[in-house]
Amino acid sequence: MGTWDHGLLDNDCASDGVADIAVEISADIAELGAARPTLASTSKLGGAVGTLLQLSPYSFTGEPGRAVVAALQAHVASIRGFPPPFRRILSAVIAGEGEALAGRPARMPRAHIALLHVGATQAPFGKREPALFAGKSAMAYVQSVARRCVEGVDDDFADASNWSDLCREGVGLGGLAALLVLSPCRVPARKIAGWRRKARQGLAALAAEPDDELAFHRLYYANLDRTFAALARRFAE
Repeated sequence: MGTWDHGLLDNDCASDGVADIAVEISADIAELGAARPTLASTSKLGGAVGTLLQLSPYSFTGEPGRAVVAALQAHVASIRGFPPPFRRILSAVIAGEGEALAGRPARMPRAHIALLHVGATQAPFGKREPALFAGKSAMAYVQSVARRCVEGVDDDFADASNWSDLCREGVGLGGLAALLVLSPCRVPARKIAGWRRKARQGLAALAAEPDDELAFHRLYYANLDRTFAALARRFAE
């Protein structure tokens, strides 16, 4: 639930965007659980669970949580063949500790936390477990999630009428928040630059016809611009 401040995740739309990504990952986990356990499929499953641990503690409760456990149980024999850290984390999820694991805050720069929630000091995302992303198929899975994030942001910017109302129309912008923590992945610099340019045009359109909300919009768009800058730096490394 958003608070309607000017942080990227302080509105319901972008928060819903992160939740939508988590739902898609949960569906991937169920599909992988039904696949024949192999080194590649179990590694990919570990990467999917690791990504979900970062993005959504709620996905490890109730029926969604039971579905994650069921998928992992189907790969138990294969999981035993992985290194101890990989086995330890997934065994803990199977034992019902997924919500607690996902509730451990990620290590994020304070400046990035402030981009997501105004005044917050703790990251809204969970701790990343590197052991779950060591395999090639796990790495490829993270990149596939990043592509979904990019597609969601592209959708937000597909209609120019949205550019000046992103705080209410930008569901896909939740993907920008996820891209601050997903790894390993890449996003083309031209994509980020294009989004940034369109957002600036949206603010210019708002400023050309000022209303009572312009002061808020200036804060929101300045924050969004800083998010683009942070992502440009991250993916330039």
